[in-house]
Amino acid sequence: MRKVLTIAGKELRSYFVSPMAYAVLLFFLGIAGLIFALSIASPGAMADMRGMFQTLVFVSLMMTPILTMGLLSQERASGSIELLMTNPVRDLEVALGKYLAALGMFLLLCIISLEFPLVLEKYGEPDWGSIGAGYLGLFLCGMSFIAVGLLASSLTSNQIAAAILGIFMLLFFWLIGWLSYSVSQNLGDIVKHVSVYENFQDFEKGIIDTKPIIFFLSLTGFALFMTVRTLENRRTI
Repeated sequence: MRKVLTIAGKELRSYFVSPMAYAVLLFFLGIAGLIFALSIASPGAMADMRGMFQTLVFVSLMMTPILTMGLLSQERASGSIELLMTNPVRDLEVALGKYLAALGMFLLLCIISLEFPLVLEKYGEPDWGSIGAGYLGLFLCGMSFIAVGLLASSLTSNQIAAAILGIFMLLFFWLIGWLSYSVSQNLGDIVKHVSVYENFQDFEKGIIDTKPIIFFLSLTGFALFMTVRTLENRRTI
């Protein structure tokens, strides 16, 4: 565990010595803040976050591949991955360390975004139970998005390619739920089970159910497993 935390700490510090962290913060809060301002300024606006959470999840989907694109691809491009692999550190520790660093950045974004419900609290009476469920769903989405982005980063040595691949992979899990409305009911039910959008809807409504939790944890675990397998294959080449 010490090696995992060492890798995570190193990667987390590297975010803040480059423009990356600040650009992501500006992108996330700028887009989310604009949507929030427009939503509360509309006539008859309610003191809730239901529509806002969907915006936060989609912005996170587009943003997390940017956070993760260089975690492993940059190491491959610079050749430092070879040095990392020769050290007495396991592939799982490398993957977890990189993953925790990006997850820490995402958690920071979630904490900063608490300004939105605090504004609602000042001018209205929001349902904090529903807001808590929404933030739980947002964090679970972020966990799975980062894992998929890390997998994309492990597949190529080009950071831009890693970001594009990560975005396409996540868009697949976001948009696949739309197929459920144009296929047979049985197939539609199956498709809904693997859709990020469909699984997040309960959290947005303030409902905490075990099925979507299991989905996001399973997606995270599968993506991390495939990342470790990719690193193992590279070690054997």
